[in-house]
Amino acid sequence: MDVNEPRAAIPADGPAPDGPSAQTPFPVAFVDSSAIVALVDRHDATHAAATDAYADLLNQGYRLFTTNHVIAETLELLNAVVGPDIARQWLRDQRLPVYHVEEQDEQRARALIVNSRSPKGISYTDATSLVVMERFGIADAFAVDPNFLNETA
Repeated sequence: MDVNEPRAAIPADGPAPDGPSAQTPFPVAFVDSSAIVALVDRHDATHAAATDAYADLLNQGYRLFTTNHVIAETLELLNAVVGPDIARQWLRDQRLPVYHVEEQDEQRARALIVNSRSPKGISYTDATSLVVMERFGIADAFAVDPNFLNETA
């Protein structure tokens, strides 16, 4: 996605925001903030790879979704990387289905962080993302952040 054209490149017909499921007739993938930033920022080192991966996901019929925590993190990252105007435009135009993290997800995420032995640690947003993916049986993630990808492996 070009910063001059930051409209959401995410289809609106993804899984229901009240609970994505791997038990659907189509594949489902979780979208991390790193992938969104890479799509929006054409100067990002992973922009071309993210654009190709996004096209591949769509061609394979994937339905994409994210969480409200990722939306917040993405807005913060875009503000820093491409500026508040593009960040606000992305927020206004994005159509990615959003699952709202529940209290039980947050409790499990806190436990995941506390018990993590990762040398780099794990962010709260990544922990809630991993918990949501696990809860709904989602194994596939669209991300370019190596830390997040290592946690999902």
